[in-house]
Parts: sequence; C-alpha cells; structure tokens
Amino acid sequence: MKSVLSIQSHVSHGYVGGRAAIFPLQTQGWEVDNINTVNFSNHTGYGSFKGTLLTSNELNDLLNQLINKLHISYRAIITGYIPNASLIKTTNEYISLIKQKQQQQKHEKEKVIYLLDPVMGDNNYLYVDKSCIVEYQSILHNKLVDIITPNQFELELLTNSKIINKFGLVEAINKLHNDYDIPYVVVTSITSGSIFKSEEEDKYIHCVISTKDQSIIKVFDIPMIKSYFTGVGDLFSALLLDKFYKNKHDATINGIHDSMTILSRSVNQVLTIMAKTLKLTHKLGIQQAIAATRKDVNHNNNDDKNNFISGKINDGDTMKYFELKIIQAKEYYDYDGDGEFIEKVLELN
Repeated sequence: MKSVLSIQSHVSHGYVGGRAAIFPLQTQGWEVDNINTVNFSNHTGYGSFKGTLLTSNELNDLLNQLINKLHISYRAIITGYIPNASLIKTTNEYISLIKQKQQQQKHEKEKVIYLLDPVMGDNNYLYVDKSCIVEYQSILHNKLVDIITPNQFELELLTNSKIINKFGLVEAINKLHNDYDIPYVVVTSITSGSIFKSEEEDKYIHCVISTKDQSIIKVFDIPMIKSYFTGVGDLFSALLLDKFYKNKHDATINGIHDSMTILSRSVNQVLTIMAKTLKLTHKLGIQQAIAATRKDVNHNNNDDKNNFISGKINDGDTMKYFELKIIQAKEYYDYDGDGEFIEKVLELN
C-alpha cells in the first residue's frame, strides 16, 4: 500500500489544507498520515476564525514517533501551509532524515517523492512571517524537493526576484532547477499582464511547467471563474502528487523516460479535474445560495452585474456557499485521460 506523509493546515468546517487533500488521496488508494500545522474552526477567508497553532516541540514529538520509533516509511511527502519558521525548520530536518533513511535501505527501489507547496502568499500579499521565506530557502538549499508548486508571488519570494516578463519567469524557474536541483517545477498561477499579453487577459490565469533535464517550458491557459475559492492550491497539489506518482510508475514500466511527457500529462489531468470540481462547486454554491436566500440570481458566469452571488473574501455570508465540493467531486479524482487542456510551448519573443 502506498503511503504519504501530509503536513498542512486543518479546519473543522470547510475544505482547505488537509481537508481538501486527504480525502482525494484516500480515494486513490493512498494511506495518509496527516499532521495538522494549525487547527482552526474555519479558513481565514471568512473574516474571522478561532483555533490554535502546532508548536515546534509538538511537531518534533509527532515526527520523532513516526520516523524514529515506529520506523514508518513513506512513498511520498507533501507539505502545505506551515505558519512559522520554527515549524518549517523542524519539517526540513525530518524530511532530510526520511530521505537519508531511504537511501540506506538498499531494497527500496523507489525514491521518496517530496512535493513542496510553499504556501506563503498570493497577489503580492504575504500571509506568513518573512522568516518563513528563509527557512523555505533552506529546504531548497538542502536539495530535498522533487516537485515544487509555487504561485507567481511565491516563486518571486523563493528566488529573490521580481517577475515582470517571460525572461524573468524563465530565469526564476531555472534558478530552482540549477541552484536547488529541483527536477519538476509547476508554477500554479500566473496572471496575464506583462508576462502573457492577451486581449482577454482578465479571463485567464496560466499554469507553467518545467523539468530540469529539458529546456522546454510549457504553458496551460485556464479560464477563470468569477468567484473566490479557497483550498484550490491544496487540492491541486494533492492531485498532482497522485497523478505524477502513477504516471511516473507507468512510464517506468513501459520504458518511457521523458520527464516533460510525464509532468505535462499529470498536470493536464489535474487541471481537468480541477476545472470540473470548480464548476461543480460554483453550480452547487449558487443553488445553495438561492435556496437559502430565496433571491433571484443570474446563473450566467459571464454576467457579474446585478444579483450575481459569488464567494467574496472576508465575507462569511457568501463564502459558506462556495467551499470546495470535495466529497461531491469524488467521481472526478480517478480521471486517467490525457487531459482537456491545450499545452503551449513558452516562446520568448
């Protein structure tokens, strides 16, 4: 049985962090050992919440018991929201230990896959302490990461850069490959503007993927849904870990060693699942809002004028309807097609 160590946030109500990641992984046959970095009543997008943070001593006790006392081995590790530098440092130490132990076990043919989702902020807004940036960079310096999934802002933080054009984007990605030996880079969201100029730039975000052993960089254009969702990155990373693991395993059996083919197929599958999940979330959210408020609303996603109900940041009255429909989307998670998105090669002109 394949097993994964998951270290990320937890909420009692809603679907972010582990609540967005664990169930989809379990439906795909993963045994998930989860450590909650925070225990909150609900996610912060509601505008208010209650709860506690895990301490570094508590995290050390948990990981020491799992790794050194119970001697549990994992096929994969996934980390998401970690709220402070001391927790990131402890996580770094134990992931290094897990990888060292595996290297010492000669009978283990498969390497532990570590997917790092460096959750620090978005849209130029940092929602962790600045010291977290340095600790994440320490993880990168230790060359522990196999797959990294930053958004544009997080990529800038990790590489000490400001990405204003395609050349800056390529330079930042290559820094992750060359300085930190990260084989697979997935930049989960880049807005259009100066990087991807388009007449319809407000209608798309872009997912950019790259592998260390190939110079080609590929781009997926993703239509935006005009609503605010949380937990999207957490679900994306969990699905990517699953699809990448399967595709890499299948490719090895079939004698395929093209890293970009493996990554591109995995990301396309995930984007396809995410699109279906978000559309379902949006549809059911509108239905729930109508039933609760008895208001007439416009169901047309392209018309956001009068009476259009959508999830809004720091507005618990709307946010509660647009929690990711993780359970209802169960049938999507085992999708194994090639994906429904068109990949494009990044052209530097």
